[in-house]
Amino acid sequence: MARLIAVPLISTLLISAMLLVLDRMLRLFDFVASEGGPVSVVWQMLANLLPEYLGLGIPIGLMLGILLAFRRLATTSELDVLRAVGMSYGRMLRVPFMYALALAALNLAIVGYIQPYARYNYEGLRFELRTGALGASIKVGEFTNMGDRMTLRIEESKNEGRDLSGIFVNARAPGGDIVSATAEKGQFLRTDDPDVIIFRLTKGTLIHQSPKFDVPRVLTFDAHDLPIDLPKFEQFRQRGERNLELTLPELARIGGDDSKSETERDTSRS
Repeated sequence: MARLIAVPLISTLLISAMLLVLDRMLRLFDFVASEGGPVSVVWQMLANLLPEYLGLGIPIGLMLGILLAFRRLATTSELDVLRAVGMSYGRMLRVPFMYALALAALNLAIVGYIQPYARYNYEGLRFELRTGALGASIKVGEFTNMGDRMTLRIEESKNEGRDLSGIFVNARAPGGDIVSATAEKGQFLRTDDPDVIIFRLTKGTLIHQSPKFDVPRVLTFDAHDLPIDLPKFEQFRQRGERNLELTLPELARIGGDDSKSETERDTSRS
């Protein structure tokens, strides 16, 4: 009986999860591509959606597993044999009840504790994609604004963005100075300051324009380090502003908190 239930149960979970993931995957790829984010974030978003899909698929899979198991017993006359030897329906339902209790506990843990955190992480990834905080990518062949005062263009990117070539940089200082540079190659380097990175340019020309200069200054260099201030991004909200992001104990706490509004208490119970 246990094997008869397990096979359709697992099959249903796999098929339903695959169908739901494939349906959402296409939309996520379109969303990530339109926002200019890395493809790897799609898999992170899908992983955060799996608890929600499992919460839907486990009850359906259990029901189908039990129905198909008893259908097979009935079509092969095994059910009649079991009844003929004196086995009651209550005894035959012991295994389905054990499955139901175990999967109910698992589903409670998923829906009540894991899914709220996964949902919050999913919304956080969507927020970071929209604001550009996640993988603020520099698109090859396009002008990219790095904050309000710097524009960057790269002709070619190799080795996952580690080797850049055909570089143009235009930076504007608050005092009115304008620095423009072209370089054959470039590479981003980290610094001790998390808000600043170094863009190391190799074999290029730098033009410095300033109100203090009568004519622009031109400099040819073999290597030049250009500090770049990373743009400031808005912080994502705290978890708990939506009921789907709250665990069961947190919802119960809000439902019994008299300091909360009646609307908040009612929505936490629904």
